[in-house]
Amino acid sequence: MTTRTAIITGGTTGIGLACAKALIARGHDVAIGARRAGDGAVQSSVRDVLGTEVLLAALDVVDRASVDGFVARVVDALGAPAILVNAAGIYHEAFLHDHSDAAWDDQIEVNLSGAFRMTRAVMPHMIAAGWGRIANIASTAGSKGERGYAAYCASKAGLIGLSKATAVEGAPHGISCIAVSPTWVETPMMENAFDRIATAQGIPRDAARAVIAGSNPQGRIVQPAEVAALVDFFCSDSALGLTNVDIQINAGADW
Repeated sequence: MTTRTAIITGGTTGIGLACAKALIARGHDVAIGARRAGDGAVQSSVRDVLGTEVLLAALDVVDRASVDGFVARVVDALGAPAILVNAAGIYHEAFLHDHSDAAWDDQIEVNLSGAFRMTRAVMPHMIAAGWGRIANIASTAGSKGERGYAAYCASKAGLIGLSKATAVEGAPHGISCIAVSPTWVETPMMENAFDRIATAQGIPRDAARAVIAGSNPQGRIVQPAEVAALVDFFCSDSALGLTNVDIQINAGADW
């Protein structure tokens, strides 16, 4: 098996951290970038989950200087990146008539433009090597609208489009790109949804979790490791033709 350098954004929790664990188990050298990566408690938590040391450094995907600096640090420490997992993401719930510019801009900048900046920074290295894999963690929200999530839906729809354009540009250079679109995944970001449902319906948080699980035909919530398993396969040499596609991990649900 070929050992490669992988970058994961937003990799200190949830899907990103699960992807880091899967790629490390495959033997790759992993670098994790996140806004809170410099926090000692965060570093300790990541180490406990991964069971090993990784390059963990502050990264703000909204800032081009931060992106370029992080990628340069990875190249110096681990070599040119061959794998990129864009897992950094945020969401704010707001109705269109009451939506602030700041909440809109934040989600577009992190979820969509951040992935663009990271892709732009790593593609020259992948082109030079003639091999690359870029997995963008999108969402079923990118193909289905939902009230209260306009900016999130728009950002994830854009990320799916970016993935397809990247796949077409990258194909002649051995670079593949896919969007991975889960439905609700049990991550720290979901805690807000549990709280919102519990408050709105006057029920305990455990019952709120059951409401979300029950909204999926499978009657369960997708786990981060399921998403990571798909990313791991995509980044292997067994998936040479897998590119230019949006793959849903949806437990049977549209959202």
